[in-house]
Amino acid sequence: MPLKTYEQPLNERMRTCLRLEHLFQRGDIFLRGDDARESLSALLALLELHDLLTRVDFKRELMKELERQHAILARLLDAPDVDSGKLQTLLRRQKDLIDRLHAHAGQIGSHLKQHDMLSAIKQRSNIPGGLCDFDIPALHYWLKLDPELRRSDLQGWLQPFQLIRESLELILEVVRNSVGPMRIRAERGFLNQSLEPGVSYQMVRVFIGDETPYFPVISGGRQSFSVRFLALDPREGRSAQTQNDVEFHLACCAL
Repeated sequence: MPLKTYEQPLNERMRTCLRLEHLFQRGDIFLRGDDARESLSALLALLELHDLLTRVDFKRELMKELERQHAILARLLDAPDVDSGKLQTLLRRQKDLIDRLHAHAGQIGSHLKQHDMLSAIKQRSNIPGGLCDFDIPALHYWLKLDPELRRSDLQGWLQPFQLIRESLELILEVVRNSVGPMRIRAERGFLNQSLEPGVSYQMVRVFIGDETPYFPVISGGRQSFSVRFLALDPREGRSAQTQNDVEFHLACCAL
């Protein structure tokens, strides 16, 4: 049965990684379209991406996380039941990204600050209706260009973020594959579970069937987490916890 996946990061670094992944994926969807509105949506995802990356020195955060994961996994090379070939390939990928991040000079995404049209869009995008044709005529002109020209521009603006994308995708791949899901039951729609002390948990993942009429709300910290299953009333927009038992799969990812 197809499953829907819900993820809850347990630290700020994972939270930023998931937000960046979301923006990259959103940009990919709209980048493929020919409609001007899709190009604008891809452009706004790009600017959100840039804004998130410039709030903190996330390049350094990625290096730290890759180095942390690399050190932990390197200790497993001689462990029994470990596929040393696959592990060595993974360690080489990590080392390559660490070296490339160290070698990259300057702030990733600085190229967008020099672009007048993109700067104007960024300034006005938070104003309701602030991207009307009369506000930014250059944007109106650009959106009327041939779709292939717009797509080429977008790809060029996105390309300098590729190193960031490769790094966070590998980090999330390792975290998500760190443990397999187990089948579990939330009695009366609620589960509270303690986390093992001293273990570096990164995220909680919940998998539920597509036909399950509930969605999970996950909250957690260093010591424990909880999952509540709610039913949504689309008409009123209100949610209420179900009193039914809910079967689902759970993964507490730690590395």
